[in-house]
Amino acid sequence: MGNLAIRRSLLVLALVVLSAVVLAACGGSGSSSSSSVSSSSGESSSGSSRSTVAETEAGGAESSSEIVPAPPTEPPTETPITEPLNEKPPHQEVVWLACALPACQGDLSAGYKNSAAAIGWGFEQINYETLKASEGVQQALNKNPDSIFITGIPTAAFEPQAKEAIKREIPIFSGFDTTEPEPKTNGLYAQYANGPGFGINGEAGAIAAWMINDSGGKAKTVMVTIPEYPILSAEVEAIETEYAEKCPECTAEALPVTVEDVGEGKVTSKLVAYLQSHPETNYVEFTFSDLSTGAYPALQAAGLLDKVKMTGVQANPAVVKEISEGKQAAWAAQAQEFGGWMAMDSAARIAQGMPLTAYEKSGKLPTWIIDSKEQADKLLDGNGEWAGPEGFQEKFEELWHVK
Repeated sequence: MGNLAIRRSLLVLALVVLSAVVLAACGGSGSSSSSSVSSSSGESSSGSSRSTVAETEAGGAESSSEIVPAPPTEPPTETPITEPLNEKPPHQEVVWLACALPACQGDLSAGYKNSAAAIGWGFEQINYETLKASEGVQQALNKNPDSIFITGIPTAAFEPQAKEAIKREIPIFSGFDTTEPEPKTNGLYAQYANGPGFGINGEAGAIAAWMINDSGGKAKTVMVTIPEYPILSAEVEAIETEYAEKCPECTAEALPVTVEDVGEGKVTSKLVAYLQSHPETNYVEFTFSDLSTGAYPALQAAGLLDKVKMTGVQANPAVVKEISEGKQAAWAAQAQEFGGWMAMDSAARIAQGMPLTAYEKSGKLPTWIIDSKEQADKLLDGNGEWAGPEGFQEKFEELWHVK
C-alpha cells in the first residue's frame, strides 16, 4: 500500500473510530443488492419501537410479526467469559495507545485503564496522532512493556514496529479492525469487533433483522458508508447477505461517502438527494454514529421524515438522545468499555500460556438493539453509553483471582 493510500485509510479510520462527539455529515452513490430466500411468520417481536417518525410509511406495513429471529432489545445481562485464569496474574507493565479523538479518550480508554487497575498492572496511556500510528507504536516499544493495546489501526500501518514486537515477544492486542490475529506474522494475539463481529451474528446482522421485522419483510434500505474502511464494508456486506438469505422483498443499496464529504459537511445533502431520487427507500442505515449527525433536521427540511426510519450501528450518546426523542428508530449498541476489559483478560491468558476463550477468539462484543424511549432514557440517566453487561467488571475480577 502506498503512503497516500495508507494516510487516506488512516484518516478514514480516525473518523470511524470517533463514534462519540465529532459533528459530521455524509453522502455519495452506491451499488445495490437485493435479497432472495424466504421466511416464516410468527408472533409479535418484542421491543420493536413504533413511536418513532414515519411509522406506517417507512415500515411499509404496520406489522410487528417476527419474520426472522428478533435481535435482543434489552441489554445482555450475562458476561460471556466465564473461564477463570490459572492463577492471579503476576505484575506486568502495559501500554494503551489512544488516538486523540474523543471516542478514544472516552469509554475506550476507560476500559483499558480501569481493567489494568483492577488486575494490578502498571498502566500507561500514550496519546498519538491517528495518521502517525507507527510513531505511537514505536513510542510504546521504547518503553519495553509486557503488552501493547491499540484499536482501529491495521498492522499494515505500523508493520516495522509489529515485526519488532514479534522479535521482542511483546504481544499486541487490537480491536475494531479486520486484520486477523497471526502472532508470528503480524504480532496480533487477539482482535475484537472484527469482521465477524459486524457480520450476520453481530451488530450489522442484528440491525438487519430489526429492519426486516419492522418493515414486515419489505425493507428498502440505503446504507451510508465509507467503503475504503474494511469494517464498514463488512457491515454493508452483512446486511446485504442477511437480506439475500432471509428477505426476498428487501433490498439494500450502499451510499458511499468520502473522507472529504465528511469533513466538508456534504453527507446530509447527498443523503437528501439520494432519497429524493429513490422514493421507494424506507430505511436509512448509518454504518457508524457520526454519519447520522444532522440527518434529522436535513430530512425534516426536505419533507422526508414521513418516508424513512433511521437506524445504524455503534450508537453514541447523541444518537441515544435522538432515539429518546423519537427522531431515530433503532441502533445497535456495543460494549466498548467491555472491550478493554476483554483485551486485558486476553493478555493475562497469553501471559499464563492459556488459550483464549471461545468468545475472545470469535472477535465479538456484547450487542443489543436500542429501539425504545424507555431503554434510551435508561442510558441517558448515565453518560449515554452502554459499557457492557451489568457487573462485568466484578466478574472479570473474580476470574482474575483479585476479588
